[in-house]
Amino acid sequence: MVRRHSQKREKILETLKRSHNALSAAALHKKLPGMDLTTVYRNLEIFVEDGVVKKLNLGGEEALYEYTEEAHHHAVCTDCDRVLHFTAPEKEIKALLGLKDFDADSIEITVRGTCRH
Repeated sequence: MVRRHSQKREKILETLKRSHNALSAAALHKKLPGMDLTTVYRNLEIFVEDGVVKKLNLGGEEALYEYTEEAHHHAVCTDCDRVLHFTAPEKEIKALLGLKDFDADSIEITVRGTCRH
């Protein structure tokens, strides 16, 4: 299904594209004055369904959303909640997992620890 791209939808997506970090819906809402929080949530879920935005549950109170052009994984600092992005060779990870009779479509890795902040 092709969805209409309204001005509000474009503003939400552009704000996510410009952000260097994943944002909660509330944080995104603060960057979009005059836009209703329900509109932000509704459009984020549409973007997630369409595969344009990734919804992350990294252990905080709220889900985070990020626009991603290339696949990557996350390392979360348990002291300061900083989120670092990293890539890892998917082919090697699949081999290490040793999942026989299973075809993984995607792999999402979240590493928890402390950063040197």
